[in-house]
Amino acid sequence: MDDGQRPRVHFIGVCGTAMASTAVELQRCGWNVSGSDSAFYPPMSDFLSGSGIRLYQGFNAQNLPDDGLIVVGNAISRGNVELEAALDRNLLCVSLPDLIQRQFLVGRKSVVIAGTHGKTTSTALMAHILRYAGREPGWLVGGIPNDLETPCRKGSGEVFVIEGDEYDSAWFDKRPKFLYYRPFYAGITSLEFDHSDIYADIQAISAEFKRFAGLLPQTGRLVVNGDDRNAVDAASAARCPVVTYGLSGQCQWRLGKFYIDKDKFWHAPCYIDNEASGELRLKIPGRHNLMNAMLCLALAEEMGVDRQVALEAIFSFTGVQRRLTGMRLMSNCRLYDDFAHHPTAVQAALETVRAMHPQARLWALFEPRSNTMVRRFFQNELTEALAIADKVIIGPVHRAASIPAEQRLDRNKIVNELKARGIEAEYYDNYEAMAAKIKSEIRRGDVIVMMSNGAFGGIREGLLN
Repeated sequence: MDDGQRPRVHFIGVCGTAMASTAVELQRCGWNVSGSDSAFYPPMSDFLSGSGIRLYQGFNAQNLPDDGLIVVGNAISRGNVELEAALDRNLLCVSLPDLIQRQFLVGRKSVVIAGTHGKTTSTALMAHILRYAGREPGWLVGGIPNDLETPCRKGSGEVFVIEGDEYDSAWFDKRPKFLYYRPFYAGITSLEFDHSDIYADIQAISAEFKRFAGLLPQTGRLVVNGDDRNAVDAASAARCPVVTYGLSGQCQWRLGKFYIDKDKFWHAPCYIDNEASGELRLKIPGRHNLMNAMLCLALAEEMGVDRQVALEAIFSFTGVQRRLTGMRLMSNCRLYDDFAHHPTAVQAALETVRAMHPQARLWALFEPRSNTMVRRFFQNELTEALAIADKVIIGPVHRAASIPAEQRLDRNKIVNELKARGIEAEYYDNYEAMAAKIKSEIRRGDVIVMMSNGAFGGIREGLLN
């Protein structure tokens, strides 16, 4: 407590999406909050500004309060000066998932959306549906939702909707975050190999998803992508009823053939046990988002939400920032900013934009930045995904010097294979040179898709300016 008897908490690594969102909500709820990070960058730096939180650029032992709770971000490791000082002073250190569980989830029914792809959008959409239906949910979304006033809100209703991240919780707790989230209702969008820094193979990550499914009570519900064999296998560990959705006839909820109308809205009929059950309409683009919407529709139905109300809410949803966020440039060009950092997501993003702009020259800008994509695990799959574009530019490999050359993503091989198919392709180790190249060659009517789970060296801001 501080002198005003407010709970005191300090976030080490506060600029992470979930860290920043939780910090701001605790500040709003009356906590005395401070936080530090090595760098502050959009969108979370913009989100944190004006929040009333005391923010420190850089790590320093003097940033720590004399007492109170220390939340250690999962990007923080031993050797960090603030973490070492907190341990020396015997301050209470907790992981973010543990804090979230204790402050937001105890005594409530948690709705957890997990999966390799689509969980941020699906979490935001699920919270939006429940609020539209008057359920007053709480939520925590791993991004900046357009239709919710903040990424995190405690809420007053019975349910709390949360993104179920499979990444580890903290340096002292290597369990996935979603094991803390007490799922009562849950969805699994997909299950592929990712996070090579903590998982050795697909079997290792599948084992954790099975543990997650096994947490659901018998009276809970699990909605799972029935076309994803790994996801279905993980769902077999659940003791509650399991509902499947997908494109094939074996799924209980099935998505029909999509089309795009003159207003650029995406439509697809959906069926329950092969009986027509309404039409999904989306303002956000992509068949992958129609799939995300069907997961949320099925889950909302299991939670007792009227189907027509849910369909109306889905159509009113406008998405999450950096999920194919479209912006117009000069000379009638368009830029799409997307968080894609896995070949499956890259393919979905490029296929979606190609469908919306079939006549345009399509640029794919990709930054190899995640722990999986800086290595060669998906070298061939990435090449196939990027081949959808007409022009491909690959940025610097993040932390390249720390990755053995024989394990590092071979950008030269990707570029050569794309060129052999008649696709213009290059890679750059310098962001300024890359930006200059784009600005010199872009022409009227071009469409650029920029894909990165980081800041991409400020390329986005440079193009917009």
